[in-house]
Amino acid sequence: MDEASLLQTTAEVSVAFTGFIGIFLVLAARDGRFPPDESFQIRLIVVSSVAPVFFAVMPLLLGSVGLSGPTLWRVSSIVAGLVAVWILAYLVRQVRSLASGAGRSLNYGFFLTVAASLSCVSNAVGWPWTPAAGLYLVFIWALVGIAAGNFVELLFRKIL
Repeated sequence: MDEASLLQTTAEVSVAFTGFIGIFLVLAARDGRFPPDESFQIRLIVVSSVAPVFFAVMPLLLGSVGLSGPTLWRVSSIVAGLVAVWILAYLVRQVRSLASGAGRSLNYGFFLTVAASLSCVSNAVGWPWTPAAGLYLVFIWALVGIAAGNFVELLFRKIL
């Protein structure tokens, strides 16, 4: 399996997804304002769809400066894991500030952030497997999943 190709494809998918979100936001913003829960979801969608581009490119850049094998995936996972913790903290803080019941649709975002964090920790410590691209890609696709899930939920709420 060619990790570089998978990372490039992941970055391309994430960029395309970000474009679809931008088009939706322009069409959905009738009066230019969104309620607080939708505004939070939009911020989360944008962060979770743009971040995978950087995380997909990071191992490629680290590989170009000489890191390879398990060391490459360990370092990439440590950096990515720190960001996953930040995203999880952001989710928890923002959901608390929403009106009661408004954050229910964000449960899958919390679950995916926890899964992403665990995949990074597992890859960083090398347990139960040697650090490799697979768990790192789980992290990136969990972020894409957060963006996609929130986008679909917001789309259904606004359009359907």
